[in-house]
Amino acid sequence: MISCTEFIPMYSEFFKFLEKKGGYDAVLDYWYYISDRNMGDKSNPNSLISFLERDGGFEGAIHYWDHTLTEEACDVLKIHDYNKRYSYNYFRHCPSRGMLNALKHIEPYHDYCEHCKVIYSRVLEKYGIVYERDHSKIDQAQCSSILYEKGNRPIEDFTKIDDTKVVVDMKAEDNKYLHRDFHLLGDLALRYCGETLGDAAVIEFLDAYAKVFYAPQIEDFRARGLVAVREWLEGIYAVEEAGEVLHTTLSDDTLWVTVDESPVIAYMHTLGQEPSKYYIEETRTLYASIANACNFSFTLEDYRANGACKYKFFKK
Repeated sequence: MISCTEFIPMYSEFFKFLEKKGGYDAVLDYWYYISDRNMGDKSNPNSLISFLERDGGFEGAIHYWDHTLTEEACDVLKIHDYNKRYSYNYFRHCPSRGMLNALKHIEPYHDYCEHCKVIYSRVLEKYGIVYERDHSKIDQAQCSSILYEKGNRPIEDFTKIDDTKVVVDMKAEDNKYLHRDFHLLGDLALRYCGETLGDAAVIEFLDAYAKVFYAPQIEDFRARGLVAVREWLEGIYAVEEAGEVLHTTLSDDTLWVTVDESPVIAYMHTLGQEPSKYYIEETRTLYASIANACNFSFTLEDYRANGACKYKFFKK
């Protein structure tokens, strides 16, 4: 399982993978795909389009970002003018971009933050809403955006605060970074990879991603052995607030792991969503790649539709 708290590096690496395969146009095609299949998915009650449909275009967009930015624990100042129909967001710190900037062993995709404008604008423009973004300070994990109804761009200083505005000052420490909807996007990446480039490409991407992103963990596993693998897995499930579904048994040469059900699939089901046929590879391929890099072996013994599974890491 790739935790939703570690989804952003996967996203960034997948953009690189697509560009290597088909150039920047391949990345754009993927952004259009996730815009249509996630942001524009009316069957998902948490999607942007569902908020727009339920609450009306302008108000729905504000409510969507209230939900999303809370779960992403953003440090953001939001200024809404409901009379003049615009909303300004200043991100003092974007935790997702901040995570990428802080990684010492991975470089962010060169145009990473542009995906925000592309995937949201594609949906918003259908409801007559313009979405502008300023990415000039992304190297400091800062950005700003403005939403307004088409043909009604504010000519005033929209950062000015007065009694006509609704101001929301959201601090990072007010919320927990646990945006479970990232799991849907992670699975959608694998689905797109498989459907567009073939099943082998899913394996290729996850194998490369595991060796690059988990390089620090792999170094630790090599040094401390299977006990470090167990601690790492326990940490992932603790972050996902699902530690109770994970059970481990460690001997001198084998780590047995049993998972009662996948917290990811369980969450998907609360939204009426189903995982792709490729979701299993977040266990089978990802863990096998990590094991191989540590000179361990990995075997997936059992895997069920709800993500319940049994597997082992063992010394060769």
